[in-house]
Amino acid sequence: MRRVSMLFFLLWMAGMSKVSGQQSAIYTHNLSDFDKAFLLYKDKQYQSAQILFERTKQDNKDQDVQADCAYYIANCAIHLNQGNADELMEKFVADYPTSSKQNQAYIEVAQYYFEQGKFPQALQYFDKVDESALTSEDLDKFTFEKGYAYFTAGNKKDAT
Repeated sequence: MRRVSMLFFLLWMAGMSKVSGQQSAIYTHNLSDFDKAFLLYKDKQYQSAQILFERTKQDNKDQDVQADCAYYIANCAIHLNQGNADELMEKFVADYPTSSKQNQAYIEVAQYYFEQGKFPQALQYFDKVDESALTSEDLDKFTFEKGYAYFTAGNKKDAT
């Protein structure tokens, strides 16, 4: 009986040596590319971030993830002054009308047109922004840009 117990113990110890460790979820979860892209975006490495967001959007079937990727792809295009930046943001707005980033997308497109000096196009998007969702700091900048766009478009009544 003692030999059987000893043999069982030795076999159990030998089996324990083959246990392998698991990889952490941070390296294996399906949004690791999204997280990397977001970190690149925060570090203002927009080109690399845009590529990773595009890959994540293609690889992921979740509608919310695809919406976020589309938003950040368009936002990267704006920061990189790509020629199709406004089209990408307009496509995001059209494709994902229920996204939580909808209001921010309107602001980004409006500011893009504003910086390009295309004030009538900027006004189209300034008018779509929900001003109640803005912080006081963002509201000050928004109000100035919207007023300036009205002024340069010749609408002095709305500019005030």
